[in-house]
Amino acid sequence: MTTPPTPTILDARREQERAKYVALAAKPGSTYGSTNHGKLAVPIIQKLKPRFVVDFGCGRNDLVRDLRRLGVDGLGVDFAFPDADLVRPMHKTALHAGVADVVTSFDALEHLLPEDVDAVLAEMRRVAKPRGHCVFSICTRPSKTTVAGEGLHPTVRPLDWWLDRIGRVATVSNPRAERRFIVGRFKGGSDGGCCGA
Repeated sequence: MTTPPTPTILDARREQERAKYVALAAKPGSTYGSTNHGKLAVPIIQKLKPRFVVDFGCGRNDLVRDLRRLGVDGLGVDFAFPDADLVRPMHKTALHAGVADVVTSFDALEHLLPEDVDAVLAEMRRVAKPRGHCVFSICTRPSKTTVAGEGLHPTVRPLDWWLDRIGRVATVSNPRAERRFIVGRFKGGSDGGCCGA
């Protein structure tokens, strides 16, 4: 019989963050998580002709539902919203490697703890097919929404910081052309060994 690993301080911080979203999702009449931040990126995604899309930080999964109506299969991953196809943390999806033609994340990466950014980007690369595409949007401002006095964006960083991090796993094709969406292609294979501290 194996002993489960001892929870770490980072695990406790992750759980504290998750609890914020669970509280928001459970609030009667709450629509938090149902804004489809990727809606305007659907034409970009369609041009990439994906057969399967994985949306990280999907909230209530509106983007994936919209893509399915357009004939594109996919699934949404979120650690707090039961509407997600896969309710798991973004750094540990348990998905098979190389399943997604396109990996998306819209206004979700800034919700990660800074310590998890590289791990999530590595997981995205692992889940993507070799040389698969990515389409992201990232908010670089503090969250207006708070829970118990705490904001929802633990990783508020300038766009250049994010482009550096993403550049470790993907080649960004439009670093300055359009700031609304970051579009790129994952580097190399899908082994996940990509990010340094």
